[in-house]
Amino acid sequence: MNNLNVRLHQLRAMVAVVDNGSIRAAARALHLSQAALTKSLRSLEEETGLALLLRKASGVVLTEAGNRLLIRARLITRQLDLAHDEIRQALGEQPGMVCVGLTPYLTLNALGEAFKWFRKRYPNVTIQVMEGLVSRVLPGLRSGALDFAIVAQSNDVPAGEFTTQQLAQHQQTLVVRLGHPVLKNPSAALLVNYEWVLPGPLTHQQPQAGDYLRPMFEHAGVPPPAVMSRCDAMATIALVRSSDVVSVFPLPLLEQPESHGIVAISAPQLQPDNVNLVQLSLPDVPLTPAAEYLARCLRDACGKIT
Repeated sequence: MNNLNVRLHQLRAMVAVVDNGSIRAAARALHLSQAALTKSLRSLEEETGLALLLRKASGVVLTEAGNRLLIRARLITRQLDLAHDEIRQALGEQPGMVCVGLTPYLTLNALGEAFKWFRKRYPNVTIQVMEGLVSRVLPGLRSGALDFAIVAQSNDVPAGEFTTQQLAQHQQTLVVRLGHPVLKNPSAALLVNYEWVLPGPLTHQQPQAGDYLRPMFEHAGVPPPAVMSRCDAMATIALVRSSDVVSVFPLPLLEQPESHGIVAISAPQLQPDNVNLVQLSLPDVPLTPAAEYLARCLRDACGKIT
């Protein structure tokens, strides 16, 4: 088999087409003509001997082989961009980008203060934040789209796949809206009769909503609620504030304006486990100076949360 001679511009063309949805939009984003971009894509397919993209009326669709190559293409192009950032930052130049994944309640509790500290040192570096739980940020970490993530520790993270740094631990609590009927007698037996809405991933591959709380119900000697749903974090906050659902929040979240009208429940029989925060990054891939400093700012901000 002949050695492949895949070039960087071919991989960038492929990533750009996927990210922009069409050859025309990708060419515009890369400041190329459509003919030049199409030539790069065609030469990539000729070099690999594989059909990578299908041109359809609705846009460009990747083949199975294309999807596999895309993962590597993203990682390669992102790491080269990071190498450029590293050199420029080492020379005292500011431009670059840091991409981070954050568990939702840290976006509300820690990001603002960390951002102020970061901007004093790096006023011109672009920051991109993906808000989400573990299952949402893992693909970005694996592809190199995210430099690092700070999330709640979870069994979803395969042992040894990422460099893991243990951070702070925060208490969780059951919450309902102010004026909720259950506040008159917040017993386990009454609480499980209400619908529960939990912040969590919206994928069919994930366990049933609330599975991680099953030991808590067993310890209290009550069956789990008949209806337990998942929503994004902000949707969960909105539903708790405006209806009679029950949820589980990290305790520091109740101090934020977004949780106005939501109160903790004192129900000793039902005590959810604490949240253990961890920082995840790809092993053997050093962070740029800007990314490392943002991670430090976020760690310090997390440590100040009570």
